[in-house]
Amino acid sequence: MEEKLLIVGIGGLTGSKLLETAKDDFEIFGSYNFRDPKLSFVKSVNLDISNTSKIEETIQRIKPDVIINTAGINNVDYCEKHPDEALKINVLAIEELCKITKKQNIKLVQLSSDSVFDGKKQLPYDENDNPKPINYYGKTKLESENLVLENSENIVVRASVLYGYLSSNLAKLESSSKKSINFGQWLINKLILNETVQIITDEYSSPIIADDFARSILHIVKHGGSGVFHSAPKLQITRYDFSMKIAKSLDLPFELIKPISNKELGRDVNTGFNKCLNSEKLSKNLNYTFLTLDESLDLLKTQFREGK
Repeated sequence: MEEKLLIVGIGGLTGSKLLETAKDDFEIFGSYNFRDPKLSFVKSVNLDISNTSKIEETIQRIKPDVIINTAGINNVDYCEKHPDEALKINVLAIEELCKITKKQNIKLVQLSSDSVFDGKKQLPYDENDNPKPINYYGKTKLESENLVLENSENIVVRASVLYGYLSSNLAKLESSSKKSINFGQWLINKLILNETVQIITDEYSSPIIADDFARSILHIVKHGGSGVFHSAPKLQITRYDFSMKIAKSLDLPFELIKPISNKELGRDVNTGFNKCLNSEKLSKNLNYTFLTLDESLDLLKTQFREGK
């Protein structure tokens, strides 16, 4: 009998990719807030993660073996300006989810971020580095990690910059993450419209396409992993250089991409210069092979051209 997998947040980028990746190995259930993918192979339910009584009722009815929570407010700037809302969704809702899954003996997978680190290290961060968030979003992600890891069987998976193709019927809808579109898709849309964009040159990251991120999460689950894992290709690249590679790969007007520093851009939130993650624990201990940047961009190009 197939294991039951409940994916919380199936209307978002990672959630939608998890659906496609997991459909052959699990009996899939999914929850959405605003965006319903309406796929025939998914038993879906409308659910606000902050509605704890509805969450418990849903979990009791489904009785999943594993829950992957992709929901949360992922907009760093929004969290800085709306700390109460960020706390409610990114921490308090997770606290309740942990209580429910512990009571019902369900494995919980929580997605997290490089933002739990201060971004000052010269080398990519590994799982043994001490977290030290410097913005409110990072603080909420660290608090949620600590709650989830109180159960040693649970999993936390951190990513750096996440990008990918989300179908237009979902991307055009409101997102409860307060981030309606991911960086890669935003950039591509701007360049298609022949709009100039300013991209920072003084921030390094390890971008991962959402398809590969979803595949890595399920790989950890299927191989009995627990604890913290970083999911990132072996890559250290500035946001500007990454943008140029996306544009050139998709034959878009890269001359519209203009370099700028974080200071010149005038952001109100501190993010640190190093967002790179070391994922050797996943690649070596669990034998996971990440897509290269070229492979990822080829996939992105195909998805944009085919609209899927």
